[in-house]
Amino acid sequence: MKGLILAAGRGSRLLPISATRPKHALPIAGVPIIRRAVRALHEAGIHDIGIVTSRSSETDLRDATQGSGHLTFILQPEALGTGDAVLCARDFLEEQPTLLYLGDNLFENSLRPVALGLPGTDAVIGVKQVTNPQAYGVAVVDKGQLRRLVEKPRQPESNLAACGVFAFQPQLMDHLAELAPSERGEIEFPQALTSVLAAGGRVRAVEFKGFWSDAGAPADLLTANAHFLSRLPSRVDGRVQGTTVSGTVVIEAGAVVEDCTLRGPVWIGPHATVRGSTLGPHVSVGPHARISGATVSASLIDEFAHILHPSRPLRNAVVGRHAVISAPSDAGLQLVIGDRSVVRL
Repeated sequence: MKGLILAAGRGSRLLPISATRPKHALPIAGVPIIRRAVRALHEAGIHDIGIVTSRSSETDLRDATQGSGHLTFILQPEALGTGDAVLCARDFLEEQPTLLYLGDNLFENSLRPVALGLPGTDAVIGVKQVTNPQAYGVAVVDKGQLRRLVEKPRQPESNLAACGVFAFQPQLMDHLAELAPSERGEIEFPQALTSVLAAGGRVRAVEFKGFWSDAGAPADLLTANAHFLSRLPSRVDGRVQGTTVSGTVVIEAGAVVEDCTLRGPVWIGPHATVRGSTLGPHVSVGPHARISGATVSASLIDEFAHILHPSRPLRNAVVGRHAVISAPSDAGLQLVIGDRSVVRL
């Protein structure tokens, strides 16, 4: 079985964080989303993996997956939908059964049941119970079999959302190739499952019970960051002085923490410096970041960011690479705000 990760989108709902790199390269508890996707496929026993990307995203995704073994990068020339992305990988797939992973999803559970569910059926869809099914593609399932998929229905027939992972036999590619563009002008992969059902085929549904997020908006990033931080074992490889620590705390090699209070879960990346600050719970600090005289909770601080004596505590903050937050001057607030930024004063 081959693995295919779709990662060509930039992530407009995550702007401005995604303005300079794709959302799949953003870190969750110190690990890029795309690297977590590759790990998930490896853990499912799949090592021949292709990643569909765009011209603007490929370099960032290659950097984010360094050390993840051999990966094949496949270009999607235009953003024409998930189905088109799969068709772009047709040569790579070589008519093999495939585990398909929409690359901005994050799972706690193994993907192995999806792969193991494929023999004897045409395709498998992963589903998850949600409280707001009208925001998702909804799967109507009977005795473990998919009956139909409905995209963002006003009155959902079930609370099972399609959660971005599928397995399919090579014959599904023929259904995909015959699809017409949707109202959005895109070839939508889920419509291939509808085509399979209409032709009398069978699609098995596998329900996930553990954590799942599609990491599509800043709040989703913070929720996922908090979840995966809570799963880390404590470890201190950096230098710590005059600091009170409670809960799960990871301090990577080269990091310096002085005169702080850390309330886990907290992750402090390599060569970060934190002085005179209170962090946590649910805070990740990226490599080479610098924090001084700050109170930060429930936040994701990316690499090389500087947070220097801000006048207020930071909570539920997503701070991008090389961003600077500091105390206001006597002349008042001085802001340099990029497109689609959000500031609440």
